Amino acid sequence: MSKMRPEVTNRRIESFGKRFGQAHLYLACHAAFPLALTPDLLYRLWANFQRDIHAKMLGIPWIAVADLLLSSLCNEVGHELYEMDIAVRKELLKRLKDDPDFGQQRLNELANFLLDYIRQQLHSDDPDVQDLAQTQRWTALAYVQPSQAARELALALSKLNHKQDTAELVRFASLVNTVAEPLAEFEPLLIYTRGMASFVRGDIESAGNQFATLPVENNQIEVAGVSLLIPEQITKVSRQVEVTPVTQIPKSKNQKIKSSILNIFSSLLPSMQTSDTQQVAYASQSSYSRRYHETVAKGWLQTVLVISLGITALILGVRELKWLESWELRAYDQMLRLRPTEAPDPRILLVTVTEDDLRQYRWPVSDSKMNELLAKLESYQPRVIGINIYRPEQTNLGASLKRRDNIVSTCAFSSVGLPEIAPPSNFPIDNVGFIDLISDKDGIVRRSLLFANSPKDKKCTTNFSFAALLAIKYLEKQGIEPDFSDENNFKLVDAHSQKVKASFKILDSNAGGYKSMDDGGYQIMLNYRHPDSLAQEITFSQALKGNINPNWIKDRLVIIGTKSPSLHPGFYTPYNALPNQPARMPAVFIHAQIASQMLSTVLDKRPVIWYFSGSAESMWVWGWSLVGGVLAWRIQHSLFLGLAHGIAIVTLFGLCYVLFLQGGWIPLVPSALALVVTSVSVRVYVEFQPRLVHRQTEESRKNKLPNNNLTKKS
Repeated sequence: MSKMRPEVTNRRIESFGKRFGQAHLYLACHAAFPLALTPDLLYRLWANFQRDIHAKMLGIPWIAVADLLLSSLCNEVGHELYEMDIAVRKELLKRLKDDPDFGQQRLNELANFLLDYIRQQLHSDDPDVQDLAQTQRWTALAYVQPSQAARELALALSKLNHKQDTAELVRFASLVNTVAEPLAEFEPLLIYTRGMASFVRGDIESAGNQFATLPVENNQIEVAGVSLLIPEQITKVSRQVEVTPVTQIPKSKNQKIKSSILNIFSSLLPSMQTSDTQQVAYASQSSYSRRYHETVAKGWLQTVLVISLGITALILGVRELKWLESWELRAYDQMLRLRPTEAPDPRILLVTVTEDDLRQYRWPVSDSKMNELLAKLESYQPRVIGINIYRPEQTNLGASLKRRDNIVSTCAFSSVGLPEIAPPSNFPIDNVGFIDLISDKDGIVRRSLLFANSPKDKKCTTNFSFAALLAIKYLEKQGIEPDFSDENNFKLVDAHSQKVKASFKILDSNAGGYKSMDDGGYQIMLNYRHPDSLAQEITFSQALKGNINPNWIKDRLVIIGTKSPSLHPGFYTPYNALPNQPARMPAVFIHAQIASQMLSTVLDKRPVIWYFSGSAESMWVWGWSLVGGVLAWRIQHSLFLGLAHGIAIVTLFGLCYVLFLQGGWIPLVPSALALVVTSVSVRVYVEFQPRLVHRQTEESRKNKLPNNNLTKKS
């Protein structure tokens, strides 16, 4: 029922052959046999028909499946359901039959293959799937058992009501026309379907003329042993037409009639395409196609789901073993480095002891010099002063000052590679914070320890870290106080309204990319500022000599510490990988980073680092695994699939980066691995599954199953 001219048909086929080669054209000829194609069916055709009837390899590449479905030879009539134009289909089948390397034997092999392929679908619970499978079955049966096909078609026609089942009658006419050549000896069936199609279109005269050639008794004709009823309106017309019945025509003349019937049938059916009834039939077939695909697609979806679930479980299992932790932490570091540089914290001033200061004032700096510095700073009215300088003799630190309640000193546990450090003896413990920092296995400081339980028999008995205590004291003078009511969610609240200004949820052992980390104490992720824009900095000498702007100190948090590598080499941070940064960051800068993070979170609403729960992370990874599986299933061309992988990974990175700008630490490495590994796994399955099918077919042949003709060789 195609209006495509023969020259257009041949030009389209030749164009396909020139573009892809003869091997692709071989597959196209085989693919023309079924009425409808799915990628799964086409893959099975590719797997089972890699040789001609002389056992010579055809060399059809697996990519030919995708190339054919995406070419002009196939039309997509549903989601991943394809049909060939009937003119293209007939020409390809003609070429297959006329080729001495294939011939009628290959058509019979294709028929047996298709019968075996749709056997399960014939027992589907979905009637539409059954109908489409039955249509495919009759197409195949017409080549290997034409008598049975004719009888089954006649039985199906006998159950139709010419008044109610008009669409089905036209559909049967289309189907019988498709298999007219192998059913040529059953011309009464061809004439009956053609006549009934004319009848339902309202062309009773044409129908009567066609039925006049048949031997009619009691308004019935016999086709393959089945009685088919002819509407009375047709018999009235056919009685007025004097035509020699086909059964009374001599055999030599009868052969000519066969050819005439086929020519008439082919010429008349195109006009049916424009009729309203034909449109109804086409809509019915499209409905079958859609429903059929939905059923077939379930199998593909199940395949992708199963593979993606397996790969996701594998990735998450490897992640639990901490094999991905270093990769994830490096990805986290890279995210930090890629963030836009923020403005320096205007609330903090750093006073650093440099190598020049050490040469000028010697080490350790005496109490008198320290007290002189503190007095100088206090004259400019800072809000809080923090001293992160350890000196063995500091019994008189701040002794000459009128007030010391805004000065915070330090002590240390024995967890930084040094002996335990006691606080200054003349400082109350409420004004002392520990300076211990936490490094990961690679030596990089990514977490901050805000609070810890200290044994009372130790020298350092404070529960507050140096940086946390500085930030809390700074905020208390602004009417913001700490709230420890929830031991897992430390808050800073307005002292009057009790409104929560910020909360710092405690890290668990599996936070973000960590797995089974030591989560002792109260830890949070350290949300660094860029080292070049942390805060304003002056040297010890500048402060002591008064070479400073008073506004740099007034109402600020002043932190005093050393950055001399000769005293302490410092710590590794995510920023040390940058080419313009020193190998390590001085400890005083890290404490300033922690204090700045707390102040910025409360006063500037700067986000804290957050992360998904374990179940949410699993769903996120599985989602990207599904993306990889779907890409591999839908895109067969290697170059296009690689490009799709690149786009998907860039999209994944972009999403993770955008969320990271809002403080979200989302699994990047496991998701990217799941995407790629699932995609590769599905691709391997897609490539080798047809070969497994072919192997199963060979085994079936050896076991004398019904598909024993699939691999028949001559």
